[in-house]
Amino acid sequence: MFSRSRMLNAVVVCFIALFTAGIVQAQDTIILDFEGGGLDDWEIVEDVDLGDAGPSSWEVRDSQFGLDGKALYQGSNIWGDTTDSCLMGTMAIYKGQKFTNFTLDIDVYAADNDGMGLVWAYKDLDKHYRVIMINDVWPDTAFDGVNGPFLKMSKRVADEEPFYNMMEVEKGGYKPYKEGALLHWTLEVANGSFNFIREDGLEISAKDQEFKEGYIGIQLYAQQAEFDNITINFSAAVEPAEKMATAWGAIKEHP
Repeated sequence: MFSRSRMLNAVVVCFIALFTAGIVQAQDTIILDFEGGGLDDWEIVEDVDLGDAGPSSWEVRDSQFGLDGKALYQGSNIWGDTTDSCLMGTMAIYKGQKFTNFTLDIDVYAADNDGMGLVWAYKDLDKHYRVIMINDVWPDTAFDGVNGPFLKMSKRVADEEPFYNMMEVEKGGYKPYKEGALLHWTLEVANGSFNFIREDGLEISAKDQEFKEGYIGIQLYAQQAEFDNITINFSAAVEPAEKMATAWGAIKEHP
């Protein structure tokens, strides 16, 4: 058993380490299940130079596809740049909090065979990462030279051609996602390393260090889909004072 003096010394060492580091990291969780019925913390973004200007039709509704309770739904066919070469359309960006390192899980139901995916480290329309998939053989002439079907991980670089720089693609081993069925995606982001995996095991990974903290969101191209149960486990900064209060409390409990 530690004596009180030895425990005090340990706390002092802990305090010095925390003071030197400035902050420590703790895990936290946000769950977005849309049961409140609103989109107050969300921004809807229509991409630039759309061939089919939409508008998009994002809404929270009672799920019509068998998801749990209410779900986020987009039902328009909004799509593409004027040359339709990059799978661009509409985004729903969660503005409640920015994230750096996190794991995101989401339930998905796709009613069509077109483009859908996630965005992260979103700073603006021309600064973010995305992972996107499509079952259709499209675009027939892609800016990056890879037409569908595919799973791609890309980096947004401009509001003009080529819009995105491709970081990684799964083309030859691509498996079409199931249309009209419950899907589940997981995205892991850790210190510039990105990994995305579907419920069927299809996986893609990439690395980039330019965009760090930012918002997360959903992107659709000519796709109608529901989304629900977005769970974000993330690293949150904790001030040393919070940790010290816990440590001093432990000392008081052990006279």
